[in-house]
Amino acid sequence: MPFGNAHWRRRAAVGAVGACVVLTGWWIHRRVVDSIVPHRVYQLDAARGNEWQAVGGKWQMVNGIAYNNSYERGAKLLTGSGHWRNYTLKTDLRFSGTNADMGVVLRTNDEREGTDTYNGYYVGVRTLDGTLVLGRSDFGWREAHPVVIPGGVQPMVWYRLVVTAYGCDLAASVLNLKTLQSAAIAVHESYCLASGRIGLRSLNAGGMWRNISIAPASLSDYLAIRRQAASLERLEVLPGPPWWTPWHAVLLFGGIFAVLLVLQLFYFRMRQWKTHTIMRERERFAHEIHDTMAQSFAGIGYQIQGIRHRVTSAEGADVQEITAQLSVAYQLVRKCHEEASRTIAMLGSRSPSFQENVLTSLTEVATSIAGTQIRIVSELRGNARPLNLRLADALLHIGREAIVNAISYAEPTLLQLTLSYAGDQVELVVEDNGCGFDCKSESAGFGILGMQKHARDVAAMLEIASTPESGTRVSVKAALQQERLRTRIFAETKARLWKILGQAAAG
Repeated sequence: MPFGNAHWRRRAAVGAVGACVVLTGWWIHRRVVDSIVPHRVYQLDAARGNEWQAVGGKWQMVNGIAYNNSYERGAKLLTGSGHWRNYTLKTDLRFSGTNADMGVVLRTNDEREGTDTYNGYYVGVRTLDGTLVLGRSDFGWREAHPVVIPGGVQPMVWYRLVVTAYGCDLAASVLNLKTLQSAAIAVHESYCLASGRIGLRSLNAGGMWRNISIAPASLSDYLAIRRQAASLERLEVLPGPPWWTPWHAVLLFGGIFAVLLVLQLFYFRMRQWKTHTIMRERERFAHEIHDTMAQSFAGIGYQIQGIRHRVTSAEGADVQEITAQLSVAYQLVRKCHEEASRTIAMLGSRSPSFQENVLTSLTEVATSIAGTQIRIVSELRGNARPLNLRLADALLHIGREAIVNAISYAEPTLLQLTLSYAGDQVELVVEDNGCGFDCKSESAGFGILGMQKHARDVAAMLEIASTPESGTRVSVKAALQQERLRTRIFAETKARLWKILGQAAAG
């Protein structure tokens, strides 16, 4: 049984190899057969119309003549094999109109509808300047210098066109069958198309073709026409038409109009951003004033309230105590004046003096407001590090607001300030043992909103924990290394662009 399996495997392998050899031989045979150029004169009648492929135009064959009844630019009628290489193509042609080209295409591939939408060579006669034309289209156009046909090119006159392609050399001649005047052109192209089909082509005119024939070509066939040409030409890219056409003018003015619209939109957006920046700056001024002078006035009010309580108490007023409290109130007034001056200066140019002394500055604020009536405890945890200006400013403002709120409203006996450094983060905690409050978001006042804004400015996390009769704890935690200014600008610009695109899509 194993011998049998091996035997069948060998037979299957031999069969597979044999099939591959047969298929390869058949493919080579087909290529060889397809590349052989026949000796043929085409019978132009309706019965043989299936031998031709129309690419644009309106073609018909009647009594040995092929007609194109269309004025389409670049209409083509094709036949033959894409593997034909060296051959001579002959035809008689006649114009039915003026201001047009008509002729033949050879070695053509990848044909599509349009003027130069194929990859191949075109040889034809042109009525506009009475010339013989030879060029190459590769979805563009390159042309040799046209040769003038004696007597010009006239409608309703038959011209005999003979074209030979041999290697990278092409030559063509045209003969006026009425006057027997002739012209010839020869072209050499270093990187030429080696093979392709043949066909008829007209540009902007109807026309007629007859006596179409093809035959293999040799070097002698090419040289026979080459001797008639005055010189050997090279294909060159012709200068295109002037750019300033009506269509291009419409595109230009349309583009200018679109650019002006974009600039107008950008101008309005810039004005909106400027207005938004001004509003944000006004809001910052309001918070600066609230965080300085308003807090100092709160301390003055607290001291005056204490004096009033002393004066109106049943125990009677102690002159020395009232004098001491008046002295504290006076100092607070002076402090308020100093802070107002410092705030005005700071709005123009911030001083970095408090960057390393945030906890000390907050302790001084608490002591100046509360005096000796509230116990102030401050604690530094971890290794202190210099803070950048924005972060130090935000911590100072949040801490001062929390201190003023605690002293003014909570009636505490103990106020604890803690500044902690851990890893790449810093945390400030202001905690009191006062009466507390219901810290719902809808009941947030101007001071809490200011603290939230300062926290957002430095990407910090603000937490306010308080319940009635249980004290209040304000905590703000932020990263020590803030994002770079370029990163913030990029992020803000990106957010604004997304907002604009969203508004445009919604509109």
